[in-house]
Amino acid sequence: MASLLSGYTSRVYDFIVNPEARPDLHPIPGSRPLTAGAAILPPLVYYVALLLLAPPPPPFIDSIYVKAIPRVAGILFFRLPIAYHVPQSIGLTYQLGLVGLYGGCRVIDAFFISPYFFGHIPRRVVYVHRPRVQTPSSEEVETTKEWSDGGVKEPYLHQQKNVANAEAAAVKATQVDTTPGPTVTQMNQRRRSGISNGISEVAHSMSDSIPDAACNSYFAVQRTLQGPDPQPVLETATTESGWPRTLRDRASWALELELSMRGVGFTWTTADVRHTRKTWLPTVGNRVHSILVHVLPVLLASWFIIRTIYVRYLAAAAASTVDDNDERPMRELFDDRLPLLAQLLLTGALGAFLMAAFSLGHSLFAIMLSPLAPGPLAFFPPLYSVRIWDITSVRGFWSYGWHRLFARLFLVYGVWPGEWVERKLMGKGPEEPADVGKVLGGFLSSAFVHSFSVRGVLGGNWSSAAGEAKFFALNGLAVVVEGAVARAVRSSRRRRGHSEKMWYDAWLGRVWWIAVILGSGRNFTRGWVKSGLVREVAFIH
Repeated sequence: MASLLSGYTSRVYDFIVNPEARPDLHPIPGSRPLTAGAAILPPLVYYVALLLLAPPPPPFIDSIYVKAIPRVAGILFFRLPIAYHVPQSIGLTYQLGLVGLYGGCRVIDAFFISPYFFGHIPRRVVYVHRPRVQTPSSEEVETTKEWSDGGVKEPYLHQQKNVANAEAAAVKATQVDTTPGPTVTQMNQRRRSGISNGISEVAHSMSDSIPDAACNSYFAVQRTLQGPDPQPVLETATTESGWPRTLRDRASWALELELSMRGVGFTWTTADVRHTRKTWLPTVGNRVHSILVHVLPVLLASWFIIRTIYVRYLAAAAASTVDDNDERPMRELFDDRLPLLAQLLLTGALGAFLMAAFSLGHSLFAIMLSPLAPGPLAFFPPLYSVRIWDITSVRGFWSYGWHRLFARLFLVYGVWPGEWVERKLMGKGPEEPADVGKVLGGFLSSAFVHSFSVRGVLGGNWSSAAGEAKFFALNGLAVVVEGAVARAVRSSRRRRGHSEKMWYDAWLGRVWWIAVILGSGRNFTRGWVKSGLVREVAFIH
C-alpha cells in the first residue's frame, strides 16, 4: 500500500514539475511552458484594476499609470494562450485558451464597452430568498403563460399516493401556493385525456393498474434516487443604490465581480439557467446526493464508453502517429477508423461526459463555499434546470439544457452585434425583434471561442480547428430553421382550424434535436480526436 501511494505521489509530482510536453500535445509553435507567475499575474492585475473601478475613485486614480492597469490585464489575458501551453496536459492547454480569451474579453467589457458605450459600471445586486410552497392551483396553471416561467417544467417533482384515503390529493413538490390537489378520479380522467408527455407521467399512469402498496414502494424508490430537495424559494433581486466605500467593502466588491461568471451578483450579469424568479437553494446534502447518485454514474459510464471506443478503434493508429511526432495523420483517424455508429456513440458519450464534469465542478465549488452563506459567493443557482427528456428543440437544449457560464461573453460579442447587423441589413427599428441576428451572432461567437481554444493544441492550425466552429455554426442555423418551420406549421394548423400543438410534436422535437446535436457534434468530436483530447479523457498515455 505504501509503495502504491508513493508511486502515485511521484506521478503527481512529475505531472506538476515536468516541463516536457506530452508527446501527443502539439502546442502553438514558439509557445513555452506555463509558469506560475504567468498564470497568476492576469487575474491578479485584473483584480487590482477592479478595486479602482467603482466610483467615486480614489484621488490617485487620475494617474495615467493607474489607468493603464486594465490595459495591462487585458494584454496579459490575451497573451496567455498564445505565448504559453501546459506541457503536461492537452486539456489544460485547451482550457488556457478559454481562460485567456474569456478574461481578456471580460476586461474590455468591464472597463471599456460598458462604461464608454453604455455609461454603465456594474452595480452589486442583493438577493432575498423567501421560502415558497408548492402546488399551484388549477386556475393559476391555466392563466400562467408558458414564457412567464421560462417554459421550464419544475425539475424537482415528487409524487406519492396516500393509502389512508383513496381520494386524498397527490402531493407534487412544485412551486407557488399550497392548494388541495386533484382527486384520484380526476387524475384518472386527466391521464385518459391524452398521451403522456414524459417518463414520470407514464410511470404514474401505470401505477393505477397495480396495488397501492406497490405504488408506495415505487415512489419510495423514486424518492430515494432523487434525494433531498433543494429549498424552493422566490427570489427578489435589489440593486444597491450606492458604491463600496471602505477598502474592505471595495475588496469584497471586486472579488465578487471577478467571480461573477455564474450569472448572478451584478447588474451586468445575464440571466442564468433559471430564466425565472422561482429558483432553488440547493443544500449541501442535495449537492452530495446529486454527485453520488446522478453525476458520478453518468461520468463513469460515459468515460467507459469513450475509453472502450478509443481503445478498440483508435489507440493503435494514434500510438504510431505519436511515435512519428506528426499530428497530421491524427486528422483522419476519426473518419478513417470509426464507423458511423461509433462516431455517434462517441459524440453522445463525450457530450454526457462534459455535462457531468461541469455539474461535478459546479457542485464541488458550491459545497466548498457553502460556509460563506448567506454571502453572495455561496449562491450557486442550479447549472441545469431542465431534464434532458423535457427538451423538445435545439433552441430548448441550448437555452435550458446547457450551462450559461459564457452567457455574458456571447451576449456582448455575439448577440448584440448580430442584432445590430440584422437591423442594418433589414432596415428594422430598434424596437423590432432581430432574432435571426441574435441567434447567429451568439453561436458564431461561441464558434470562434471554441475554435481558438482547440487551435492551441493543434499546432496553431486554424483549418484543423474548424470542426468546433462548424458544430456551433450548424446549431445556430438549426435554431433559425426550426423556428421558421414551427411558425409555418402553427400558421397552417390555425388556417385549417386545428390545434396549434399536437400530441406528437414533443416526440418529433426530441428526435430532431438529438439528431442535430449528434450529427453536427461529429465535427466537435472530430476536433477532439485530432487534438488528442479524447485520448487524454480516456486516460491513455
